[in-house]
Amino acid sequence: MSYQNSKPGLDRRSLLQTLLASGAILSVTAASGLTPLVRPAAAGQGRFHFPQGLASADPQPDAVMLWTRVVALDGATPDNVDLTLQMAEKPDFKKLVVERKLTAGSAHDHTVRVLVDGLKPDQTYHYRFIAADGSMGDLTGRTRTAPARDADRTVTLAYVTCQNYEDGFYGAYRTLINRDKAAKKGEEIDFVLHLGDQIYETVGYAGKLRDLPDFPSGGGETKWGKARHALTLADYRQLYQAYLSDPHYREARARFPFVSIWDDHEFVNDYWQSIVTFTPEGRSLPTAKLAANQAWFEYVPALLTGTKGVPGVESHARDFTPASVSDVDARNAPVDDGNLLQEPNNLAAIGSLTIFRSLRFGRHVELVLTDTRSYRADHAVPDELAMAITGQATYMLPLPLVALMDAGRTANGGNPPATIPLGDKQVPNPRKDHPPGTLLGIVQKDWLKRTMVGSDATWKLLATSVPFLPMRVDMEQIKPEAAPLILTADAWDGFLTERRELMGFFRDQGVTNIISLSGDHHQSFAGMVYDDFDGASPRPVAVEFSVTGISSTPVFRSFASVAKKDSPLRPLVALEGERFGKPGDILPTLNITLRYGTRAAMTAAQTGDLKAALAARNPKQNTHLRYVDTDSNGFGILRVSAKGVVSELVTVAPAKKDYGAEGAPIQRTARFRVAPWAKGQGPVMNEPVVEGEKPFPLV
Repeated sequence: MSYQNSKPGLDRRSLLQTLLASGAILSVTAASGLTPLVRPAAAGQGRFHFPQGLASADPQPDAVMLWTRVVALDGATPDNVDLTLQMAEKPDFKKLVVERKLTAGSAHDHTVRVLVDGLKPDQTYHYRFIAADGSMGDLTGRTRTAPARDADRTVTLAYVTCQNYEDGFYGAYRTLINRDKAAKKGEEIDFVLHLGDQIYETVGYAGKLRDLPDFPSGGGETKWGKARHALTLADYRQLYQAYLSDPHYREARARFPFVSIWDDHEFVNDYWQSIVTFTPEGRSLPTAKLAANQAWFEYVPALLTGTKGVPGVESHARDFTPASVSDVDARNAPVDDGNLLQEPNNLAAIGSLTIFRSLRFGRHVELVLTDTRSYRADHAVPDELAMAITGQATYMLPLPLVALMDAGRTANGGNPPATIPLGDKQVPNPRKDHPPGTLLGIVQKDWLKRTMVGSDATWKLLATSVPFLPMRVDMEQIKPEAAPLILTADAWDGFLTERRELMGFFRDQGVTNIISLSGDHHQSFAGMVYDDFDGASPRPVAVEFSVTGISSTPVFRSFASVAKKDSPLRPLVALEGERFGKPGDILPTLNITLRYGTRAAMTAAQTGDLKAALAARNPKQNTHLRYVDTDSNGFGILRVSAKGVVSELVTVAPAKKDYGAEGAPIQRTARFRVAPWAKGQGPVMNEPVVEGEKPFPLV
């Protein structure tokens, strides 16, 4: 396999000692009442600075990971920079629990990761890094350890995703910071869950709002005009340096511990394993995947090696390990039963870093973190074939075609067709000898099942970078010969077999109180996750909240930019505001299409009457959905207790301008309440209570 199991019987301390010997991680145990021996210099003095700030991550009841990066102000940073880490319970740093000397070396781009253990559970700590000459950054860090495993207390987290630097500003982070500063005691944010796309791999978008420097390597060609994508370790490091220099993002990382997974843009758009999809036929780039993994490990702190997880379930998470790889074409290599390309360079690249893991926060929260990119199969309909059939690689593909191709050799009861239609021709079925598609791979899926069954937490929060919930378009309602379309086959709706397997497993094993948290789609939506969305009697198994992007262009705006005004299908996406008393803007009829169906959207365009449009709704259209806001930027808030879950999907003003210290104004908040459910039952999810301006067409 491409990634290895942990050694039985090896506890976290033993694993850490191994890593300490190799220099991959630093570790220190807290004491109490230490008097500071090192003092920072006066502001503005000193040779060094910390342009990306500092951060904490993956809080445990007794430990937390701390991070920073240091460089010389004159650009002449020595190979090794001596630092002192100080940590205290109070922000004045008069009495310390940690004072530890350490070194930031050029091998890791002058970043450092320090695991501090021996801490008190459920305790706020403050920390800072000081260079040998007294240089200190403009921010001090604030973090919090997790509650004890049996602690009966409410846990509050924020969840975020998708922050394209060129696309917009990070005012949503400032709004989140200000909200937390004003929160009542006991309602402050315990940690921020980042669901991926912390960076985007490209520079040079047309219409960019903020500039990024050109790549040191020159970058690789993309399908977006003059935009270039990262290729080398220097390229990816430069992206993190730029993204983490944003003042709102820096302060968020300094204020809250972050728990992170990745999506696609930490490597390249829509990738699978080490395959880049900027061309329909794809390209194998293990060297770039290896570089992306190393840069993520250097700049995104996380406790990987040594993660405890659910008792009795092996932990697979592993810190980055260097490897030697070449860009040998892996696309046509044999696959195993999990669709993993059995080519050594591909396996070495994706095996260099393993991030799926679980974290415990008190009695009520098991946070289960997945990787939906590194071990996934190719898209069900290969991009080259999808382009030939529909002109789209992953968007708006016919559901029957996706279902057939995803099933692979199991299609038609184990008798897949040898050919599929392409216009008036028949072409070979490229999936007829392949196993069904997967997002997780064999090892991760087994770990996920064991973790979900084995956890005794009240709630299982399942972090998946792409949504489980289908977003389908009922084209057959306006064109009888058409098939229903999948909004995007890059998410779980393109991997129907594995989603059905997982949800059926959770149902049969009686796993309850599952809340999926996802992102990627640049829109906020929520609904019920069924055991089989295409079955005769689907049963709810979980609830999902999918959050919009911090700054990336909302999906409605992206679709509206390519749906021409004279296109007969434009009403499925957008209508001019004049029809509904909102001149000068376009309105997201995409909300109507996804929630109520194509006939409702067309009726809105023809009549200008929302009541008539809603009367024309398709009662079978995406019945699992409870909320859709396709024109949004923002974040999510989740409060979890024994009594239930309260989730808020917060939409802020568009990210196309910087709102400064006030943050992006909140436009609306959709608030949901979900009660616990027992074995043999399923979740109940009502319509949200929406405060502020409701998303069109709600009034």
